[in-house]
Amino acid sequence: MSASCPVFTDLALRPLRPGDEEALLAIFASTREPERQQLGWSGPEWDAFVCQQFAAQHAQYIRGYANPTFSLVLRGGEVAGRLYVDRIPAEIRIIDIALLPAHQRQGLGGHLLRALAEESDACGIPMGLHVEKNNPILGAYERLGLQVREDRGVYLYMQRPSQPPRLPGSDAFAACAGSTFELHDPVQLGCTAPLATLRLERATARQGRVAFSLSLNFTGPDIGCPAHATYLLAHPVLGRFPLFLGTVMGGAAGAIHYQATLTRLVPPPEETTPHE
Repeated sequence: MSASCPVFTDLALRPLRPGDEEALLAIFASTREPERQQLGWSGPEWDAFVCQQFAAQHAQYIRGYANPTFSLVLRGGEVAGRLYVDRIPAEIRIIDIALLPAHQRQGLGGHLLRALAEESDACGIPMGLHVEKNNPILGAYERLGLQVREDRGVYLYMQRPSQPPRLPGSDAFAACAGSTFELHDPVQLGCTAPLATLRLERATARQGRVAFSLSLNFTGPDIGCPAHATYLLAHPVLGRFPLFLGTVMGGAAGAIHYQATLTRLVPPPEETTPHE
């Protein structure tokens, strides 16, 4: 994430729970405000229409997706919007992203989208969505790397292929030995507090005949998550990047040790043709 992007330290994603209906209805109604103004509706007639449309949309989302996650976007503990995402092995599908007017045009939507793109890259699967052809956000999607894959009438289906992780080099890791890294769960989009702070104890490079490997050893608290999984690490110098971490034995009492091993094959030497 570039330095020019706004940083949101007070964001959280919370799964929907009973009692959220009023907040969800207010978010949905805000997305239909241009339509209300165009039709000139107000009062009970409009309220009944919005309630009906909201119920129909939510029922469609529940039926239409295999593994949906419905979340409220909280900012400073207050409701700022909603984010619905479907995660399947073939794609991270953005079902719906909507922010209340008071939280629009501040970079919050772009922050959420970039975080989903980071999750896509960390997991190695594409990110996709549908957008109305006349929606002004189309340009922002294109700048993020989403490309039109199919014209579906009123909607365009767009997809962003996952990008290869841009990992720091071995020298960069070695120079940062002794410093701390924030550990984030990629599915939480990096918009919540880090799971933990890890200290990079050492970075050990090994050059073999077939492969080059870099072993990274961290210490930190028990994060209470799967022992071996891909996480997002954040460092003030090295930036943000995905890393597959696992726990290892040994070390001081009370400290959990985590290890990551990065390996790349060594290209075979070029064959030379002997001179006649």
